Amino acid sequence: MLYRFSDRVWYTQAEEATDRPVLGYLRGDRMALMIDAGNSARHAEQFLALLEGQGLPAPDLVALTHSHWDHCYGLCGIGAPAIACSATRRDLERDAGLVWSDDAMRGYLADGTVQAFCEEHMRVEYPDLGEICVALPQLIFERELTLDLGGRTAVLRRLTNPHTEDGVVVYLPQERVVFVGDAAYEELVGNDWIDHPDKLRTFADALRGMDFTHCFVGHGAPMTCAELFDWFDQRLSD
Repeated sequence: MLYRFSDRVWYTQAEEATDRPVLGYLRGDRMALMIDAGNSARHAEQFLALLEGQGLPAPDLVALTHSHWDHCYGLCGIGAPAIACSATRRDLERDAGLVWSDDAMRGYLADGTVQAFCEEHMRVEYPDLGEICVALPQLIFERELTLDLGGRTAVLRRLTNPHTEDGVVVYLPQERVVFVGDAAYEELVGNDWIDHPDKLRTFADALRGMDFTHCFVGHGAPMTCAELFDWFDQRLSD
């Protein structure tokens, strides 16, 4: 389903079985922005169908929050250019050069290219691994980029965070919301989720500098600003 947060913002829920993340959408007066691309062309196409069903235009641009497969591999199913930080582009160039087959996957699991948690969900989304197609973002920035969509802006900002080195948040100042992808989560190392308190504290401090009321995380329900920082404080006190 497509949920309406405001007159300008819509979002989907995450799906655990296939590790499909939350997808976001901001409608400006001139252009529309999709936030993250989904984990497959099928996922992305379903999102586009939901937009059409609500009478919303297809996105003109796609913002990627980081390079992990579940947020990016749907890009090949979207007819719009994608924006990413340079580190995300670099990682996706690596993935685009991989061969996707059962034999290759066994090798990727052995050498750590793909982790077991990801492989489990990829096989649900892709019964035939050969269907994986990794498209690349065409528009690249380093630390921060502001998009004027007409009446609404989106600020893409790369921030230090505990999950990944290339994490980007998408801040919508007029809506007072921020999409953080997976940047609020721990890092997956092998089969373990490892938190990084110093990086989490830096991330929390950066978010405190933004004026927002709600936060959209990659694999959960929307959180209020207070709920988000309470969660961070609990992790930092453990």
